[in-house]
Amino acid sequence: MRIHRQSAGRVPGCGLRLRYPGVLALCLMAALSWPSARAAPQATDDDTADCIAVMEVTAGELARQVKAGDKEREPALRAEMVRAAALVGSVYFDGMHDERTAKARLNEARERQKTWDDERRSRVHGACVLRADAELAAASGAERLVIEKVAEVRMRRMLRKP
Repeated sequence: MRIHRQSAGRVPGCGLRLRYPGVLALCLMAALSWPSARAAPQATDDDTADCIAVMEVTAGELARQVKAGDKEREPALRAEMVRAAALVGSVYFDGMHDERTAKARLNEARERQKTWDDERRSRVHGACVLRADAELAAASGAERLVIEKVAEVRMRRMLRKP
């Protein structure tokens, strides 16, 4: 199959070039409106907030290591970012469209985790990885594309030099 120069850089199914502002949001809305198999069982919004918060901590540590020159940690960082993006997408898909409420829940999760010991944090993280992997396995091709693009953008932002 020959790819024409005019179609290079286009997102399949969206017909938009990635360089346009807002394309990720538009593709996210399109991908989430398409029916797909959802991973079960459904967790509460607070469980998801706990997962995203604990994954933020892990991703932050991995990003510090990569910035310090340990490029071998980059695949682990990418995987963590993709998993977190999958959980964010699942919450959105399940009806959490109010950004203010979502941020409040995430801030509450961050506060809760300040009292957790390393063993609990590790146990919760392990359960969250399994849940995120199930969400990714159940995602359609379009959903995976959006998840991976969102994760890529967030990872690049994390790795920017201050």
